[in-house]
Amino acid sequence: MTGSMPLSTIIALARAGALDHAWAQFCAAGHDRAGEDPAALTVKGRLLKDHALRATDEGSRRRYYLQSAECYRASAALQPATYPLINAATLSLLSGDRPRAEEIAREVLERIAREPDEPETPYYKAATEAEALLLLGRRDEARATLEAAVAAAPLAWEDHASTLRQFQVIEDALGGEKAWLDLLRPLRSLHFAVDKDTGPKPGDTAADVVGVGFGFGALAAGAELLTAEALLAGGAQLHVVLASDPEHFAARFVDPFGGDWRERFDAALAAAESVRCVRPLDRAPDAVAVALADGIAHGAALLNAERLMGEAVHAHPPGTAALPGLALLAIRVDDSGSGFEAQLGEVRDALAAAGAPALAPYLAGETVLIGYPDCGAAAAAARSVHAQLRDRLPAQIAAHYGLIDLVRDPFSAAVRPAGSGVEIAEAIAGASPPGSICVSDDFAAVHAVGGGQSEANWIGEIQAFDGGPAIGLYALKPIADS
Repeated sequence: MTGSMPLSTIIALARAGALDHAWAQFCAAGHDRAGEDPAALTVKGRLLKDHALRATDEGSRRRYYLQSAECYRASAALQPATYPLINAATLSLLSGDRPRAEEIAREVLERIAREPDEPETPYYKAATEAEALLLLGRRDEARATLEAAVAAAPLAWEDHASTLRQFQVIEDALGGEKAWLDLLRPLRSLHFAVDKDTGPKPGDTAADVVGVGFGFGALAAGAELLTAEALLAGGAQLHVVLASDPEHFAARFVDPFGGDWRERFDAALAAAESVRCVRPLDRAPDAVAVALADGIAHGAALLNAERLMGEAVHAHPPGTAALPGLALLAIRVDDSGSGFEAQLGEVRDALAAAGAPALAPYLAGETVLIGYPDCGAAAAAARSVHAQLRDRLPAQIAAHYGLIDLVRDPFSAAVRPAGSGVEIAEAIAGASPPGSICVSDDFAAVHAVGGGQSEANWIGEIQAFDGGPAIGLYALKPIADS
């Protein structure tokens, strides 16, 4: 008899990077003993695959892959479907058992031929067939089938990226070349930004948007708006990053230049795929906020390219100066029992081993807050604390980067963070699954500018407390298992 933790919640924990907590909950709910439940076996296979990806030695990785393959194979035996079968085939290859992988791949092709109306998307059906063909070494057929999959869903960028990652791993295991997989790569991600204080000039032109599918930047009158309009006209996604809320931004960088710039600003904003604003809102943007917004747009382009397995480019060389702001770490532990003080002591000891912060840790209600000068230092500290605590204390660890106010506490004389940045960090910590490290999209973007774009995965968003756009959430990858 399994407990109350549903499989969907356990998968959400794993996606948020809380793999140890997800596995503990999977076992506590009795799902690990549900040998006749195909759904539980599929989730078990997913968790074991995640363990393999996190393992640091080849022997452990192969053992996890083998166990994962067996779970998927057992699930398919109970409830025949191509999804567990193709996973069992590829994971068998990664475990080192190529004959078994080929045997299951043939089963996949037989099932596709026998059940052509299996309820899956046209892209998934074709991509699954292509994967089975590739496992059998039939690359020409795999390529033709994969081209048909892309043609069936040409804008399914995330599906393409998932397939690309999978096929690259397969080709690595087979020793094959990977250039042919470029047919899955997306259009480029463009970061565009100009000096907003100069206003529009007679010679302003849009940036080169040929081959660009995604644009990240602001909408100041002049070259920025021209670039945004060119992106939209070319069918690209426009992702706007403003130095404040739209009204205050327009009042500073659009309205003073007359003409029809405001109408064009409003039209581009309405057509944008997403809009992000540097917080706090409801204030005139200054040079510091503009620099941070441009840095966030730069990082967002890098993250998008990383997520979709594409390339990020810049309309203008990005600045090399350090971005303004503060990285704020927030750590919560279970405060419902008598052991709260002891748990705080464990957090204190873990932080002491994680390096010196810019702002010393202190307890604010249920949350320990610590400030770091940059995202790299904060990410290293968060991952260190997570690695020290995850086996015994599944803390909720969160981080945000932004223009965080600092005040001197008149009672302790210590400098403390205040304002919306603290609220964001605390909100993310409260929403984070225990055992995970969740960061704001602004943190993830700025961390990407510093080279950390491969360390974070998009997992969702939380509603804003200030009436502004939702706050995106990324899971920071933990330190690998030893």
